[in-house]
This record gives sequence, C-alpha cells and structure tokens, in this order.
Amino acid sequence: MKSILMFLAASLIVEGAMVTMAIPQAIAQEAPLTAGTPAAQLSHTKSIQPGVTKPVYVIMNSNDYINGGITHSTSRNAADVIVNKDGSYFIVASGQVGKTSGNTTCNVDLWLKQNNQDVANSNTRFSVNTRNDTVVLVSQAIMPLKANDTIDTVMSVSATGQGCGLINTAPTGEPDIPAIIFSIVRIGN
Repeated sequence: MKSILMFLAASLIVEGAMVTMAIPQAIAQEAPLTAGTPAAQLSHTKSIQPGVTKPVYVIMNSNDYINGGITHSTSRNAADVIVNKDGSYFIVASGQVGKTSGNTTCNVDLWLKQNNQDVANSNTRFSVNTRNDTVVLVSQAIMPLKANDTIDTVMSVSATGQGCGLINTAPTGEPDIPAIIFSIVRIGN
C-alpha cells in the first residue's frame, strides 16, 4: 500500500486577520482510483429547516454521481447510503448552514452515523447569528466499512422558528447551491 501525504492550505479569518496554515492529511490507497472504485456524490436541492430541536436524518434527493459500489435511493430511506464492498472509505458531508428568519442565535450541528450509531468525533457546529448569512459546515471521516453498512448524515438545531438549518440557494445564471453535498469514496482495503 502506498501512502500519499498531502498538505492542504487553509485560510481562516480570525478577528479580521488572515491566518494561513498547512493541514497534513494522509490518504492511503492501494491503487489509483478508477471508474470502478465505489463512490458517490449525493445532494439535496431543497432547504432543510427542522421544526424540532432533536436530531433529524438528512435526506438526499439527488444522486449526482453513483456507481455500483454504493447504493442510495432518493425515494425510499433517502437518508441511507449503503456500502456494497468492504474497505476504507473517505466520507464528507458539507452542509450550507444558515437561517432565514428570527433574531435568536441558533446552533446547527452536523455529524455522521454508521449503522445508526454516532461516528465518534464527527460532530461539527456553527452558531448562526444573522439572517441570510450562510457558511459551509463540514463533517468528515476516514473509516473502515463492511458491505451493507449504512452511513447517514444527521443534524440538529438549537432553536425552532428561526429558519435555521441547511439552506438551498438557486443563484441566477449559476449552478444550484445544494443544502448539502455528501461524498463517499473507497480509498483502500
């Protein structure tokens, strides 16, 4: 197995100052990815603004790319992403977080579940203060999965009636900005 060490440049704005840092990310893979590598990119093209503060499963209504290594239905159990082949997988759930009404700060949390169990250390949070502002919140994991394992994305909001959640935006003359984009790819045995 060859190991590739990649450094990603990330820029953060902290209290008006730009901070740039290198983030090491080791990705091990047996061979180059091919069209037969189990992979999928899913999304949801409508805003998801829960009316409850308890966790809710995030459904995906669009199979942007999917091959035989991953199973997902947009009509039946649309939150479930099913793995068809054992291996190590890289999973990314990127939600466009915001709120459309209200004046109360609202926390939006986004995390992953494997076979209905929370994935350790996958939760992320953004505190939304201002209406119509959005930010991308990313939950990710590299983990071993077995055939028939189910991966889900889950979210919660700390306040209802504020329009908090995952916000879909349709800018004129540009591609849709989905409420969430979910990607999964097998990276090794």
